Amino acid sequence: MVGVVIGESSMVIDLEGKDISLWVGTTKQTNYPEFSGGEATFDAAVVGGGITGIIAAYQLQQTGLRVVLLEKSRIVEWTTGGTTAKLTSQHYLIYDYLIKRHGQPAAAAFAMANQNGIDEIENLSKELGIECDFSRRSAYVFTGRDDKVNDIKSEVASAASLGLSASFETEVGLPFEVKGAIKFSNQAQFHPRKFLLGLAAYFVSAGGVIYEHTKAVDILPGSPNVIKTKQGDLYAKFIVQASGEPFWGGDILQGKMWSKMSYALAVELNDESSYPRDMYITTDTPMRTIRTADYDGGRVMIFGGESHEYSEATYDPDSRYRALTKDVHERFDVNKVLYRWLAGDYMPYDRMPYIGPHPGYPSIFIATGYRAWGLAWAMSAARIITGYVTGRPLSWAPPFGLERAKDSVLASDKTNLL
Repeated sequence: MVGVVIGESSMVIDLEGKDISLWVGTTKQTNYPEFSGGEATFDAAVVGGGITGIIAAYQLQQTGLRVVLLEKSRIVEWTTGGTTAKLTSQHYLIYDYLIKRHGQPAAAAFAMANQNGIDEIENLSKELGIECDFSRRSAYVFTGRDDKVNDIKSEVASAASLGLSASFETEVGLPFEVKGAIKFSNQAQFHPRKFLLGLAAYFVSAGGVIYEHTKAVDILPGSPNVIKTKQGDLYAKFIVQASGEPFWGGDILQGKMWSKMSYALAVELNDESSYPRDMYITTDTPMRTIRTADYDGGRVMIFGGESHEYSEATYDPDSRYRALTKDVHERFDVNKVLYRWLAGDYMPYDRMPYIGPHPGYPSIFIATGYRAWGLAWAMSAARIITGYVTGRPLSWAPPFGLERAKDSVLASDKTNLL
């Protein structure tokens, strides 16, 4: 086992690979300008250079608006740059819960938003000629425990009732025992930075503006709204906060979400034929997520997990990487670890994202709380916001609005959080 050294009384696991995500490590660093100061006026301003922000900026631009995107560091480097890059409507075991908690129509809207998001990313990448390693795959949630099989079967029934292509399986193509799994067909994976850097370049070529190293620190609501930065003020009729935790007005979400950290490795296997074809996540403890990716003319396997609620006491990335390294060597014939990385996500207790106008400020929007499944969600989130901006709100958008933030968190919301 490469990197695993067994002593008489303990196991010491060396940290392997570059301390950077596969996606960031295999693309060029961006170099968009910093806001030069003074004052600038736009029709719409988007704060946050991840997948939601870039897609929202593009979609708003397509309606004829002059749009600026602000990023406090560089675009597509934090949460979106740290993803495992699965495009799927399968979000762990969620649909049985959503139907019981929010009702069939809201659960159906959730399913549709995510499945349509996959198709729309595929269509947009083809339309703009963006090569992003997009590939259709099946997605599985599996268990190696007999006592979890009924949970899987219940999720199959709930997902199928919403029109999703869900089936119960016992053979999933992994080199260890699986007692049962839910399979979603026609899902996808891609290289998020290739897609988003291509989309950002198109956005700029069509007249959009991106400012990196430009941190928004406050908003002054008005006509127009004002975004305060250390370099100066930007004015916009509409503002979209797509920065994870809202930097302004986020007090309405106080106590409604928790913060999760997750970790991943990109590993090279010794046998090319042993790479799993599809995408996987387990219901068991410890949770693990698996997929493959194109890399340097061949493939790598992404092996992730070790998720936990963020706190200073629990934040110890090296121990998480070591746990993943030990586990992946035990489950697969690993040659070496190439990359290791982490990401943080915001997790609404009621399992639904918050997307829409801030109550009381209809021209200021928030999109957050995707529960680590924001890649498929982002396209639909941008569509929801664009609908409000253009005065044509989408009929299926209300369940995700911020008005529900006034509702109480239920005790049942705080169980099985991952």
